[in-house]
Amino acid sequence: MSLYQSCLNLIERLAGVPDFEQYLDPDLLHHLQADSAWASTPNDPVTQLWILFRLGTPLACILNGLRPHQQLNIHSAELSLANVNACKEWVFHFIVACLQDFKFEKENVFTISELYHDNTNGFVKRATTQTTARPRSITL
Repeated sequence: MSLYQSCLNLIERLAGVPDFEQYLDPDLLHHLQADSAWASTPNDPVTQLWILFRLGTPLACILNGLRPHQQLNIHSAELSLANVNACKEWVFHFIVACLQDFKFEKENVFTISELYHDNTNGFVKRATTQTTARPRSITL
């Protein structure tokens, strides 16, 4: 299956995660993309997921859907890529939970550096992690 198709399938599955639909709002995606380095990039599923994962709060939303030991308060989070360190903090919480709470193998979890580099290989790992990290109550 192509990366494009995998990302399209993942977006469809993520739509079933509680509270995740707000991140799939076309207006939000357009706004995030316009404010990012990808302003001239096509609006395709791969780019959409990459931007959402870099935002960090969508990962925290997925994490909350997995019912970790401690829920993250994302309701007051800013939906902007302007503060990269704040975005990376959300990503960090997601990675730590995948490793500690859900016992993912380290090689199956992306790093913060991989997420913020423009490298398709790292993105494939991210998409794979997302396919594995899904709420137990949702069939993906």
